[in-house]
Amino acid sequence: MTSSNREFKPRRFLEGRHLQTVYNVLFPPDNSLEDEYYSESILIPTNDGSGDLLWLEHNPPLSLVRKNASQWNGYYLLLIHGMEGSSESHYMVSAGKEALNRGYGVVRMNLRNCGRGFGIAKKPYNAGQSEDLEAVLKYIYKHFTKSIFVSGFSLSANMVIKFFGEKREHYSKAFSATSPPLDLKRSCDFIDSRAGNFYRDHFLDTMKEKVTSGVYEISDKMKERVLRSKSFFDFDDFFTAPISGYANVLEYYNICSSVKYLGGIKVPGLIVHADDDPVVPSEVWHEIRWKSYPLLQTVLTEKGGHVGFISDPSPDNPEGRWLPRILLEFFDSQIKP
Repeated sequence: MTSSNREFKPRRFLEGRHLQTVYNVLFPPDNSLEDEYYSESILIPTNDGSGDLLWLEHNPPLSLVRKNASQWNGYYLLLIHGMEGSSESHYMVSAGKEALNRGYGVVRMNLRNCGRGFGIAKKPYNAGQSEDLEAVLKYIYKHFTKSIFVSGFSLSANMVIKFFGEKREHYSKAFSATSPPLDLKRSCDFIDSRAGNFYRDHFLDTMKEKVTSGVYEISDKMKERVLRSKSFFDFDDFFTAPISGYANVLEYYNICSSVKYLGGIKVPGLIVHADDDPVVPSEVWHEIRWKSYPLLQTVLTEKGGHVGFISDPSPDNPEGRWLPRILLEFFDSQIKP
């Protein structure tokens, strides 16, 4: 992909193995980029030996598929959704549109067994699954461009911060993290409290539906125990932690909480949070000495909820979503001539 005049052709490979491109007509979305922008689905393997697959939605730069479109700036933006979201979550679509219209290519990643990727993995996603992020970045780096940015939301915002604070091949030149649960144990306590029980019940219902579906290879005894979970803590203790290889839920929370990795970050990052977030407690944010991390820019708003950040619609912003503009202005500032 080196020329804006080149006709774009769908990718059809699975790390060396031929795979027919799966077209979105199989899964007609309610909230999608497919109605306005060329899109293709790509499946790639995880690198943990499980045989699990990751489902990606690829929107190539507009100049490769349209005449008179914004010139490709050479960069791709990888977008990763939050808990029980998908590549079609509203914030993924809004950020994807903003990026495409500014000249980026876009890849929207479905976490394991989320969205269109449901049923192609035996393991669940979790808040610290750095290896999956690395696998997708490596794929983009190999097949599309070596100039990559990453944007994570909610649970994946935690994963993104953790990833960039670890000693890994990061491939990406900058990142953003929106509404990250920086301390997983305290975020769990918050959502399990009376203040967060609406969101707890909603997420638990959808996660239990996946367990009931039989997509995970677990015993009937374990399944019965998981389905009796009344709190996030119990669900993670009975299911997420053991099936992800952690000794217990507290080890999972301790190892995967992104607050521990801030000091290891070596690339520029933007972290966005709202004080009225009903899912992630703001107390953790206010305890961090952000000035100690010069590579990190922070945006704390009084209002915005959890990955919401909506204002009154305007002619320039008919959806009223202002988060995509903030994110893309940050990424634009990181492009090197």
